[in-house]
Amino acid sequence: MAYTSFRKMRQRRRRAGQFGCGLLALVVGLVVTAGGWALWQNTAIQDRLAPRLAALDEAWRGLQYGPQPEALPTAAVALAAPPTFAPAGATTLPATPIAEQPTLAVTLTPTLTPAPTATLPPIPATLTLKGARYEPQLFNNCGPATLTAALVFWGWRGSEADSLNWYGNGVDVRWQRDVAAIVKPGARDKNVSPEELTAFVTQRAGLGAALRFGGDLERLKRLIAAGFPVIIERGFLEDEHGQEGKGWEGHYGLLTGYDDVSAEFITQDSYIGANYRRAYDLIERDWRAFNNLYIVLYPPNREAELLALLGADADVAANLDFALAQAQADAAALRDPEQEALAWHNVGAVLFRQGRADEAIVAFDQARSFDTLPRRLLWYRHDMYAAYFEAGRYQDVIDLADLMLQSPGLEESFYWRARAQDALGARATAVEDLRAALGEHPGWDPALDQLTAWGATP
Repeated sequence: MAYTSFRKMRQRRRRAGQFGCGLLALVVGLVVTAGGWALWQNTAIQDRLAPRLAALDEAWRGLQYGPQPEALPTAAVALAAPPTFAPAGATTLPATPIAEQPTLAVTLTPTLTPAPTATLPPIPATLTLKGARYEPQLFNNCGPATLTAALVFWGWRGSEADSLNWYGNGVDVRWQRDVAAIVKPGARDKNVSPEELTAFVTQRAGLGAALRFGGDLERLKRLIAAGFPVIIERGFLEDEHGQEGKGWEGHYGLLTGYDDVSAEFITQDSYIGANYRRAYDLIERDWRAFNNLYIVLYPPNREAELLALLGADADVAANLDFALAQAQADAAALRDPEQEALAWHNVGAVLFRQGRADEAIVAFDQARSFDTLPRRLLWYRHDMYAAYFEAGRYQDVIDLADLMLQSPGLEESFYWRARAQDALGARATAVEDLRAALGEHPGWDPALDQLTAWGATP
């Protein structure tokens, strides 16, 4: 797949940036002149303007770069046959941690012998949890909104300060703002990682959070039946009415019920609405894009109960081995090219988490050989960047990041491009990328830490 020279892209970006800065200065001048600065300070007004400003930003970038491909470019490495990988048996963290996740960020530990899933009692065919909260998302804010809904279910309450925090129909979103202020202070930021969500829970909310991979529908239903709402991250194709058709993106949802009669989960979906029903088979299809990731919040006095429900997956290393086996089984069984590519991407992601970067890049190259991986996947998942970097494939990192950075709000892509540029001897350029990352996500620790390590100022 041929692309315009990324050097030329950067030149066009600089020229466009100069024009954009001039236009922004004019707009700011008009606002200030009209005495509108106080209104702009109102967060509710910002939330209503932000989507429109973002749409203008995206439209301008479309003029800069032209139509963007829906799939990532294929890998340059040709593979003779699909690889296979043995389980690790133990978790070794990678020498170069993924940005935002220097550890697996999971506090739950197996403090008792988990009960095998087969011995657990049967669950009802239909169940809806009482007291579930629907939280409509502010602009580009599904992570903080979904986490807020889950936190409030367990009794967490954020700020009690009463300001203009309305969001249509008088809905109060001040607690969502409290979460977003920590995990997503930049309005354009397109991604809040699962690790950032669990860190907020354990460090600021007084609750535990279990982050696991390789979930299945039975696991989701069993957790809900036991009274634990479940956060999942999945591919998202729906519009605000739940109809498929828009471009692929990533999205969090809070599952609070299920119905075996209609074969649907009940979701408090921050974008579509309360009690949004989604078919089991569609959840299963879309969930694969994020390695069947699920997050369960719990109060400390219910940890033993949750461990029993998780069974062998209560152990992090065992869960990663299980997720690896599941992803490889999917890759072997699936015949849809996009789903097969996602399965291979999952194989690579698990291998990297196990500290097996050389094997991970083989799986990632296999995933890219299908020419069907959604381009926006790298908005949310950054294991491929980290694995290529660890393996010394710096130009792959730069090329992928250049493609991603044709869209705003991607501090992780700035981060990994900076690391790769520095490895190739371009420290000054790398520093500017890290500063750009901080422009997207103010106060972001990975960028700040790297600048400090290089002796550079933010």
